Amino acid sequence: MWRSGAGHYGIVASGLHWAIALGIVGLVGLGAWMVGLTYYDPWYNDSLALHKAIGIVVLALALAKFSWKLADRYPGYGPEVKPYERAGATAMHWLLSALMVLLPVTGYLISTSEGAGIDMFGLFDVPAFFNVTAETRDLAIDIHYYVAYGGIGLVGLHVIAALKHHFVDRGSTLRRMLIPRSRA
Repeated sequence: MWRSGAGHYGIVASGLHWAIALGIVGLVGLGAWMVGLTYYDPWYNDSLALHKAIGIVVLALALAKFSWKLADRYPGYGPEVKPYERAGATAMHWLLSALMVLLPVTGYLISTSEGAGIDMFGLFDVPAFFNVTAETRDLAIDIHYYVAYGGIGLVGLHVIAALKHHFVDRGSTLRRMLIPRSRA
């Protein structure tokens, strides 16, 4: 049940998937809301600190997901998934994996560009490991912005494809990801 099998996703794979999905969607929403705040808004600093800390958590979850994927069995696609859909799904998963890394890494570079670490909910700080130049920071800002808003489109396509496979094709993929169990 913890590990994936031939016809199902395990609790770990499913849990990491949904935790990262909720984290990224929440961060994009929080980020979009934050940019409208003024310096005098009471949430100006707190929302930024929360955004940074959750971003680091998402990066840690993504690294855990990649590590787990190396050790776990991939259940594969359901029989209803056509070859061109498999190619599209594979490309989408690579793009979403890149998003899971690029967004937090660029956010980290932006956040630590002044040399200060990132406060993790008041528990500890993630230190600034790199000396970030102004040019690198500016590039990271651009990448962070475009990947975040482009990622909304990718996530939207991913959700639409999952719903199409579930409701139109009557496939098992969404059910297998929502309800991890010993058989699908």
